[in-house]
Amino acid sequence: MKMRDVESGKNTRRSRIYSGRIRRSVFGSGLNHPCIFVHLPKCGGTSLSEALYATVPIHKRLGVVDAVSTRRAASVLNFGVDDAWKCHDDLEFGDQTFDLREQLLITHCCWDSQLVHGHVLISDRIRAHCQQRYKFLTIMREPIARTISNYRMAVKAGIASPDADEWLESPIARSHSTTFLRYLSGKNSVDPKQEAASLEQALSTLDMFSLIGFLDDTPTFAREFEQMFNTSLRLKKYNTAQGPEVQLSASQLAKLRDMCAPDLAIYERARDMKGNARAQG
Repeated sequence: MKMRDVESGKNTRRSRIYSGRIRRSVFGSGLNHPCIFVHLPKCGGTSLSEALYATVPIHKRLGVVDAVSTRRAASVLNFGVDDAWKCHDDLEFGDQTFDLREQLLITHCCWDSQLVHGHVLISDRIRAHCQQRYKFLTIMREPIARTISNYRMAVKAGIASPDADEWLESPIARSHSTTFLRYLSGKNSVDPKQEAASLEQALSTLDMFSLIGFLDDTPTFAREFEQMFNTSLRLKKYNTAQGPEVQLSASQLAKLRDMCAPDLAIYERARDMKGNARAQG
């Protein structure tokens, strides 16, 4: 894509966001309760974030924990170099980026931002200091499809091998396949020996969320969001997976399914919670 087209797309998104924020300021609408959107990678969060930003009136604060800038800042702060890849989420020093994001999210909460959004791990400090005043929401995706989408993007970025067997044996595949586990247990990496305890923590973290949506049913998420926050979402679609198509063999897919077992358990629990809530409602 040409740089001019990229800039044009960004300007269009900014225009939609600010027009939505201005409209809600003029008509006195917008979010009726502060919330934190936990952006799980490759779950449609980029599209949703634009719609969420537009719900915040201009006179209310919007807190964005940006992905790329936090990677660069973590690299500067810890290694003295402005490098977007040194502290990438899925690489060796990703914990430095997540530590910075935790600090920024808590700072935005202490600034009384109406909406805070970002790729953040749900740490003990976030539980202790943000849970009482903010409603948490997120959107999830079937874990195997989500992991493959993550892999495609990583291959395009040059941080994962295009050879699926090599990727499946790598630490980055471990990171990709345990995304829900990592984010909801508050750990950038989970040692296999600690997987059971981390899964228990992640499952309990689901109870923190006031609203969980699913990528295969965004209209329901939008409807429930409007009922909960008294404002509507105008959803667009952005940031679809890029990179080479991935065709896994039966054995590769079976291995990936085993690696995704904790995320599959978390996803199914979230689905069950949603089903039970609907039955009771």
